[in-house]
Amino acid sequence: MKRLYFLILVSGVTITTSFSQTTNCTQVLRLARTQYEQGRLHEMPALMEGCLAASSGKGFTTAEKTEAYRLLTLAYIYLEEPEKADESMLALLKTDHFFQINQSLDPAEFIALYNKFRHDPIFWGALKIGFGATQPLVSNYYNIGSQAGGKGTYGLKPSIQFFLSFEKDIVKKISLAPEIGYVTRNYSYNNPNLAVADEDPKKSISSQNFLINQSWVDLNVIAHYKFKDTQQFKTYLGLGPGVSYLLSSSNQAGTVLGNGFTVTGSSIDDSKSYNKLCYSVIAVAGLKYKFGDLYVMGEVRYQYGLVNVVDKSNRTNQEVAFDYQGQYNDYKMNNISVAIGVAYPYFKPKKLIK
Repeated sequence: MKRLYFLILVSGVTITTSFSQTTNCTQVLRLARTQYEQGRLHEMPALMEGCLAASSGKGFTTAEKTEAYRLLTLAYIYLEEPEKADESMLALLKTDHFFQINQSLDPAEFIALYNKFRHDPIFWGALKIGFGATQPLVSNYYNIGSQAGGKGTYGLKPSIQFFLSFEKDIVKKISLAPEIGYVTRNYSYNNPNLAVADEDPKKSISSQNFLINQSWVDLNVIAHYKFKDTQQFKTYLGLGPGVSYLLSSSNQAGTVLGNGFTVTGSSIDDSKSYNKLCYSVIAVAGLKYKFGDLYVMGEVRYQYGLVNVVDKSNRTNQEVAFDYQGQYNDYKMNNISVAIGVAYPYFKPKKLIK
């Protein structure tokens, strides 16, 4: 029982001490405001020194520390101690990366000093996950059965993508955002008229269905133009080139023959029928919304393929051709997708103008 009383007493003392320290530093900041308003600027550094140097949880809160450094910076400006004013401004920007001046309330000297420092992010990192669909655009049809050419259609299937991106401002309003990602491109091919009856050309006696599943690594370099660019909310449009590297491709094929027999089987590895590298142009519309120290972001993008995806020298896959009477068409791949993610701004404040 004595031990229990001792633990309760120790806990109470700890809580009281912690509360007292927090309260004392809050009172210190109030006194510093009063000293500043009364012009007792020389007293302010010594008054706030202990709370500024205290470890997290024992001194000022982040908001209080931000205000404390602002008051100190103003004090050093008026005391004509520029080096200490610089040190205090740098400490302020390191404490609160998102600190912004108030043009209507902050003194002109404070605003002028603030503008001599780098206070914007030096780059952004982002992680995005997206969902999209691929639409092949055929330029030439190829077939084995004489009736099959030009009769097939491509269908949309859901795909996923993951991107890591790096963004850096180049000039005002324009940034460069290279990105690398893992992208799946899935689509179907259906030809209901693979072969027709000799006695009735309008009567189909054979059909064909392909389900193509592909995975790629995409490397894109997108230039962003910022329309709205406030700290809380940002919108942009982007445009740039992209290159895709094929990792894998498979075809889940099925063919209904003229005798009514259906040919099916396991997925076929048809990656050799495609070019390993494909090129495209990407258009992006996006936004970022500040949420704490991060930004939640959303994007809509359209990717326009520039080259034929199929390798002409390896167009024919033996298993697809002999078992399923299939031949790959020449086509480009266009994609549309939406993505959500988080963006992290990396700050490194420093004085830029002496």
